Amino acid sequence: MKKYSFIFLVLGLWSCDGFLDEKPNKTIDSPTSFESLQAILDNSGTMNLHPALSLIVGGEYFSDDAGVMALPPWQQNLYLWKSQPFQIDDQVFDWRSMYNQIQHANVVLEEIEKLPSSDPRWNTIRGSALFFRAHAYFNIYSLFLDGPNLESQGLDAKVPIRKGTAITLSSEFAGKEEIIDLIKSDLNEAESLLPSQAQYPFKPTKVAAQALKARVFLAWENYEEALLEAEKVLGSYSELLDYNTLDPQVTYPFPLFNEEVIWQSRLGGYSFMYSQTAFQVDPELYELYDSLDLRKELFFVTRTNGFLNFRGSYDGSITLFSGITTAEIYLTLAESLVRTGDWMTGVDYLNQFLSNRYPSDISPLEFSSPEEALTRILEERQKELAFRGIRWLDLRRLNKDPDFQVTLTRNFEGQEYRLEPDGAAYLLPIPPRELSFAN
Repeated sequence: MKKYSFIFLVLGLWSCDGFLDEKPNKTIDSPTSFESLQAILDNSGTMNLHPALSLIVGGEYFSDDAGVMALPPWQQNLYLWKSQPFQIDDQVFDWRSMYNQIQHANVVLEEIEKLPSSDPRWNTIRGSALFFRAHAYFNIYSLFLDGPNLESQGLDAKVPIRKGTAITLSSEFAGKEEIIDLIKSDLNEAESLLPSQAQYPFKPTKVAAQALKARVFLAWENYEEALLEAEKVLGSYSELLDYNTLDPQVTYPFPLFNEEVIWQSRLGGYSFMYSQTAFQVDPELYELYDSLDLRKELFFVTRTNGFLNFRGSYDGSITLFSGITTAEIYLTLAESLVRTGDWMTGVDYLNQFLSNRYPSDISPLEFSSPEEALTRILEERQKELAFRGIRWLDLRRLNKDPDFQVTLTRNFEGQEYRLEPDGAAYLLPIPPRELSFAN
C-alpha cells in the first residue's frame, strides 16, 4: 500500500482556524498548565463544530439553479451527489476542522500526563479531550468510511488516524473497525472521567458522553447499546422543551442553551446556508408536519417571495445547531426499545416526547404493531432532527433495510440527479489535496 504524506500534519497549526491562529491567552503558546489546556478545549469555535458536508448531501433542502451555480465546484458536485466531488486544489475546511479538533485533543492528552493527576481538574480535562476526539472521529466515520448501507459491497475505505502530536512525513491509515474501536474506547473513558454537570453546555459532561454514545451506537445499528446509553441519559436528565410555551412570532423561537440541550455544537457555515433561494426546505420534508404539529410553524418561515426556509435552530440564531438534546435521546430510546422487542414501552416514550410537540390536549398515539410504531418513530426523527446534520446518519443505516430505503432526487438545469440507497456518493472520498504528496 502506498504511504501518503501527512499534509494536514499539523492541522491545529496549519488550518484557517488553527492551533497557533487562536490563543485564548498567552499560556497557549506553551500549554503546560491546567489553565492552558482547559483554554484549548474551551475554544468552542473550533471544538464544538460539526461538518456541514452531511447537510449538503442529506437531501433536506434544495436550491434553485442560480443558487447551485453560485456554489464552488466541489459543493456543486456534493449537492448533486457526484461520486468524485473534489478536485486537486479544493480546500475542504470541514475535513481540516475535524483533524484540527483531533490535533487539539491530542495536544491536551499528551500534556495532561505531565501534570499531577491528583488535581481535581485532571479528570475533567482528560475526559473532555477524549470526548472531543471521539466526536471528531465519529464525524469522519460518518462521511469518509462506509456505513451499513454499503457494507455488502466489501469496500476497504481508510482514513488517517492520529493518536499523538508527533510530526511525521507519512500518515498512518486505519479502516472502519479500528476507528470504531478508538471511538468506543475514548467515549468509555471520557464517561468515567467527566463531571456530572458543567457550567455551560458546550463543555462535555458524563451525560453528554452517554448521549454521544447513544447517537453513535444507533448509527452503528447496535440498538441494545443505544438503548442502555439512552436510558442512562434520561435517568439523569430528561427535561423537554414544551413547544406550547414558545412564541412563533419571534424570528428565532428557540433560545440558546435551552433546557433540552445536553451538549452544544453547531454546523460549520457555508454561504449557501444564509441564502433564501439556495437553502429552501425540501417540500417532502415539510409535508411530514401535520397542521397540529407545533414544529411546523416554529421550525419554518414562508418569505414574502414564497420561499420556505428553516429557522428552528437551537442556536437561537441563523447558525445551525448540531448538538445533542434530550428530544433526540427520547427518540433513540423509543426506536431502540421497539427494535429490541419492547415496542409498547417504546411507544410510551414516543408519546412523552410528542406531548411537548403538539397541543396539550392531543390524544396519545396507539399502534397495532411494532412495525407501525417504528415507522412513526423514524418519521419523528426525521422531523425533529431536521437541519442538524443527523439525517445523513439515518440514511446510511436505514437504506440497508428495504422497508425504509429512500432514493433522493434533486434537479439542476432541467436534469434530475439521484442518490440511490446504495449509491457510491454515500462514501465521500478524501479530498485529493490532502493526499497530493503521495509517495
